[in-house]
Amino acid sequence: MTAGSAGPSRSALGIWLDLARAGNFPSVWSNALAALVLSAPWAGTWPPLGLLGLVLVAGSLVYAGGTTLNDVADVVFDTRHRPERAIPRGWVSRSTAAWVGGGQMALGLGLLVVAGTALWAAAALGAVILLYDWLHKRWAGSVVLMAGCRVMLAVTIATLPNHVMRPAFVGWLIALFVYIVVLSVLARREYHPGAPSEKLGRIVRQLLAFIPFVDAAALLFVGAWIPAACCIGTVPLGRWAQRKAASS
Repeated sequence: MTAGSAGPSRSALGIWLDLARAGNFPSVWSNALAALVLSAPWAGTWPPLGLLGLVLVAGSLVYAGGTTLNDVADVVFDTRHRPERAIPRGWVSRSTAAWVGGGQMALGLGLLVVAGTALWAAAALGAVILLYDWLHKRWAGSVVLMAGCRVMLAVTIATLPNHVMRPAFVGWLIALFVYIVVLSVLARREYHPGAPSEKLGRIVRQLLAFIPFVDAAALLFVGAWIPAACCIGTVPLGRWAQRKAASS
Protein backbone atom coordinates (compact mmCIF):
# COMPACT_ATOMS: atom_id res chain seq x y z
CA MET A 1 0.00 0.00 0.00
CA THR A 2 1.31 3.44 -0.84
CA ALA A 3 0.86 6.74 0.99
CA GLY A 4 -1.90 7.62 -1.41
CA SER A 5 -3.92 4.54 -0.38
CA ALA A 6 -3.40 4.68 3.34
CA GLY A 7 -7.10 4.45 4.06
CA PRO A 8 -9.42 6.72 5.96
CA SER A 9 -7.60 6.37 9.27
CA ARG A 10 -4.41 8.04 8.06
CA SER A 11 -4.00 10.75 5.45
CA ALA A 12 -1.10 10.74 3.00
CA LEU A 13 0.04 14.08 4.42
CA GLY A 14 -0.17 12.67 7.94
CA ILE A 15 2.04 9.74 6.99
CA TRP A 16 4.79 12.00 5.66
CA LEU A 17 4.49 14.37 8.63
CA ASP A 18 4.89 11.37 10.92
CA LEU A 19 7.99 10.20 9.05
CA ALA A 20 9.33 13.76 9.30
CA ARG A 21 8.55 13.92 13.06
CA ALA A 22 6.88 17.23 12.26
CA GLY A 23 5.78 17.55 15.87
CA ASN A 24 9.40 18.39 16.69
CA PHE A 25 9.74 21.15 14.07
CA PRO A 26 9.07 23.95 16.62
CA SER A 27 12.11 22.92 18.65
CA VAL A 28 14.20 22.95 15.46
CA TRP A 29 12.95 26.47 14.74
CA SER A 30 13.86 27.52 18.26
CA ASN A 31 17.38 26.08 17.88
CA ALA A 32 17.81 27.87 14.56
CA LEU A 33 16.64 31.21 15.97
CA ALA A 34 18.94 30.87 18.98
CA ALA A 35 21.89 30.02 16.72
CA LEU A 36 21.23 33.07 14.53
CA VAL A 37 20.87 35.47 17.46
CA LEU A 38 23.72 34.13 19.63
CA SER A 39 26.18 34.17 16.72
CA ALA A 40 24.97 37.44 15.16
CA PRO A 41 27.55 40.17 14.37
CA TRP A 42 26.13 42.01 17.37
CA ALA A 43 25.04 39.42 19.91
CA GLY A 44 21.36 39.51 20.75
CA THR A 45 20.20 41.29 17.60
CA TRP A 46 17.18 40.01 15.66
CA PRO A 47 18.17 38.40 12.32
CA PRO A 48 16.81 39.69 8.99
CA LEU A 49 13.40 38.13 8.36
CA GLY A 50 14.41 36.74 4.96
CA LEU A 51 17.43 34.99 6.43
CA LEU A 52 15.40 33.71 9.38
CA GLY A 53 12.72 32.28 7.11
CA LEU A 54 15.26 30.59 4.86
CA VAL A 55 17.09 29.04 7.81
CA LEU A 56 13.86 27.81 9.42
CA VAL A 57 12.75 26.13 6.19
CA ALA A 58 16.20 24.64 5.63
CA GLY A 59 16.42 23.35 9.19
CA SER A 60 12.97 21.76 8.93
CA LEU A 61 13.88 20.02 5.66
CA VAL A 62 17.16 18.70 7.05
CA TYR A 63 15.35 17.41 10.14
CA ALA A 64 12.56 15.84 8.06
CA GLY A 65 15.08 14.16 5.78
CA GLY A 66 17.08 12.82 8.69
CA THR A 67 14.09 11.34 10.49
CA THR A 68 12.63 9.84 7.31
CA LEU A 69 15.97 8.19 6.54
CA ASN A 70 16.03 7.05 10.17
CA ASP A 71 12.88 5.02 9.52
CA VAL A 72 14.46 3.65 6.35
CA ALA A 73 17.45 2.45 8.36
CA ASP A 74 15.26 1.07 11.17
CA VAL A 75 12.84 -0.97 9.07
CA VAL A 76 13.95 -4.36 10.51
CA PHE A 77 13.76 -3.09 14.11
CA ASP A 78 10.45 -1.32 13.51
CA THR A 79 8.92 -4.40 11.90
CA ARG A 80 9.51 -6.27 15.16
CA HIS A 81 9.02 -3.54 17.76
CA ARG A 82 7.04 -0.75 16.07
CA PRO A 83 4.86 -2.36 13.41
CA GLU A 84 2.58 0.68 13.49
CA ARG A 85 5.22 2.77 11.69
CA ALA A 86 4.52 3.74 8.08
CA ILE A 87 7.11 1.55 6.32
CA PRO A 88 6.37 -1.72 8.20
CA ARG A 89 2.66 -1.17 7.61
CA GLY A 90 3.26 -0.78 3.90
CA TRP A 91 1.88 2.75 3.75
CA VAL A 92 5.15 3.93 2.21
CA SER A 93 7.72 1.74 0.51
CA ARG A 94 11.24 1.76 1.88
CA SER A 95 12.68 2.93 -1.44
CA THR A 96 10.18 5.80 -1.74
CA ALA A 97 10.96 6.94 1.80
CA ALA A 98 14.69 6.77 1.03
CA TRP A 99 14.32 8.95 -2.07
CA VAL A 100 12.06 11.48 -0.35
CA GLY A 101 14.19 11.63 2.79
CA GLY A 102 17.39 12.02 0.79
CA GLY A 103 15.80 14.74 -1.30
CA GLN A 104 14.57 16.62 1.75
CA MET A 105 18.00 16.55 3.35
CA ALA A 106 19.81 17.56 0.17
CA LEU A 107 17.42 20.46 -0.40
CA GLY A 108 17.71 21.63 3.22
CA LEU A 109 21.51 21.51 3.16
CA GLY A 110 21.52 23.27 -0.20
CA LEU A 111 19.36 26.08 1.18
CA LEU A 112 21.76 26.53 4.10
CA VAL A 113 24.64 26.91 1.65
CA VAL A 114 22.59 29.34 -0.46
CA ALA A 115 21.97 31.35 2.74
CA GLY A 116 25.74 31.70 3.09
CA THR A 117 26.82 28.93 5.47
CA ALA A 118 30.14 27.17 4.94
CA LEU A 119 29.99 24.17 2.62
CA TRP A 120 32.15 22.10 4.98
CA ALA A 121 29.75 22.74 7.86
CA ALA A 122 26.67 21.77 5.84
CA ALA A 123 28.47 18.63 4.65
CA ALA A 124 29.46 17.77 8.22
CA LEU A 125 25.86 18.24 9.37
CA GLY A 126 24.64 15.82 6.71
CA ALA A 127 27.37 13.32 7.58
CA VAL A 128 26.55 13.35 11.30
CA ILE A 129 22.85 12.80 10.59
CA LEU A 130 23.53 9.89 8.23
CA LEU A 131 26.02 8.37 10.67
CA TYR A 132 23.46 8.57 13.45
CA ASP A 133 20.75 6.99 11.28
CA TRP A 134 23.08 4.11 10.44
CA LEU A 135 24.55 3.49 13.91
CA HIS A 136 21.93 4.41 16.48
CA LYS A 137 20.40 0.94 16.76
CA ARG A 138 23.85 -0.69 16.69
CA TRP A 139 25.82 1.48 19.14
CA ALA A 140 24.69 2.80 22.52
CA GLY A 141 27.17 5.66 22.20
CA SER A 142 25.19 7.03 19.27
CA VAL A 143 23.41 9.29 21.77
CA VAL A 144 26.34 11.67 21.24
CA LEU A 145 25.61 11.64 17.51
CA MET A 146 21.96 12.48 18.19
CA ALA A 147 23.08 15.50 20.18
CA GLY A 148 25.64 16.22 17.50
CA CYS A 149 22.90 16.62 14.89
CA ARG A 150 21.36 19.58 16.77
CA VAL A 151 24.77 21.02 17.62
CA MET A 152 25.99 20.80 14.03
CA LEU A 153 22.88 22.59 12.77
CA ALA A 154 23.74 25.45 15.12
CA VAL A 155 27.42 25.41 14.13
CA THR A 156 26.46 25.44 10.45
CA ILE A 157 24.24 28.48 11.00
CA ALA A 158 27.07 30.19 12.89
CA THR A 159 29.27 29.99 9.77
CA LEU A 160 27.08 32.56 8.04
CA PRO A 161 29.03 35.65 6.93
CA ASN A 162 30.07 37.89 9.86
CA HIS A 163 28.62 35.48 12.45
CA VAL A 164 30.82 34.61 15.43
CA MET A 165 30.94 31.67 17.86
CA ARG A 166 31.21 33.64 21.09
CA PRO A 167 31.55 32.15 24.61
CA ALA A 168 27.77 32.48 25.12
CA PHE A 169 27.20 30.55 21.89
CA VAL A 170 29.64 27.81 22.92
CA GLY A 171 28.11 27.60 26.40
CA TRP A 172 24.66 27.19 24.85
CA LEU A 173 25.96 24.41 22.59
CA ILE A 174 27.35 22.54 25.58
CA ALA A 175 24.04 22.84 27.48
CA LEU A 176 22.09 21.76 24.40
CA PHE A 177 24.43 18.82 23.84
CA VAL A 178 24.05 17.56 27.42
CA TYR A 179 20.27 17.99 27.32
CA ILE A 180 19.93 15.98 24.09
CA VAL A 181 22.25 13.23 25.36
CA VAL A 182 20.11 12.79 28.50
CA LEU A 183 16.94 12.81 26.39
CA SER A 184 18.41 10.25 24.00
CA VAL A 185 19.49 7.92 26.82
CA LEU A 186 15.90 7.91 28.10
CA ALA A 187 14.59 7.29 24.58
CA ARG A 188 16.83 4.24 24.19
CA ARG A 189 15.39 2.75 27.38
CA GLU A 190 11.87 2.67 25.89
CA TYR A 191 12.50 -0.70 24.29
CA HIS A 192 14.40 -2.38 27.11
CA PRO A 193 12.62 -5.51 28.38
CA GLY A 194 10.34 -4.60 31.27
CA ALA A 195 10.74 -0.85 30.77
CA PRO A 196 7.61 1.32 31.17
CA SER A 197 7.70 2.21 27.48
CA GLU A 198 4.48 4.24 27.43
CA LYS A 199 5.57 6.40 30.36
CA LEU A 200 9.08 6.85 28.95
CA GLY A 201 7.61 7.77 25.58
CA ARG A 202 5.55 10.56 27.15
CA ILE A 203 8.58 11.85 29.03
CA VAL A 204 10.72 11.84 25.89
CA ARG A 205 8.08 13.72 23.90
CA GLN A 206 7.83 16.32 26.68
CA LEU A 207 11.60 16.74 26.82
CA LEU A 208 11.70 17.19 23.04
CA ALA A 209 9.07 19.92 23.28
CA PHE A 210 11.00 21.57 26.15
CA ILE A 211 14.27 21.94 24.20
CA PRO A 212 13.44 25.62 23.49
CA PHE A 213 13.80 26.37 27.22
CA VAL A 214 17.54 25.71 26.82
CA ASP A 215 17.59 28.14 23.90
CA ALA A 216 15.61 30.75 25.82
CA ALA A 217 17.94 30.58 28.83
CA ALA A 218 20.96 31.28 26.63
CA LEU A 219 19.18 34.15 24.89
CA LEU A 220 18.16 35.70 28.19
CA PHE A 221 21.80 35.51 29.30
CA VAL A 222 22.78 37.87 26.45
CA GLY A 223 19.73 40.08 26.95
CA ALA A 224 17.83 38.96 23.85
CA TRP A 225 14.41 39.13 25.47
CA ILE A 226 12.20 39.04 22.38
CA PRO A 227 13.95 36.05 20.75
CA ALA A 228 13.85 34.29 24.14
CA ALA A 229 10.09 34.89 24.37
CA CYS A 230 9.68 33.50 20.85
CA CYS A 231 11.59 30.35 21.84
CA ILE A 232 9.43 29.90 24.91
CA GLY A 233 6.38 30.30 22.69
CA THR A 234 7.44 27.30 20.62
CA VAL A 235 7.03 24.99 23.65
CA PRO A 236 3.20 24.92 23.63
CA LEU A 237 3.35 25.02 19.84
CA GLY A 238 5.54 21.92 19.91
CA ARG A 239 3.19 20.08 22.26
CA TRP A 240 0.28 20.93 19.96
CA ALA A 241 2.25 19.90 16.87
CA GLN A 242 3.14 16.55 18.46
CA ARG A 243 -0.53 15.80 19.08
CA LYS A 244 -1.56 17.06 15.65
CA ALA A 245 1.10 15.06 13.80
CA ALA A 246 0.12 11.93 15.69
CA SER A 247 -3.54 12.27 14.74
CA SER A 248 -3.23 13.44 11.11
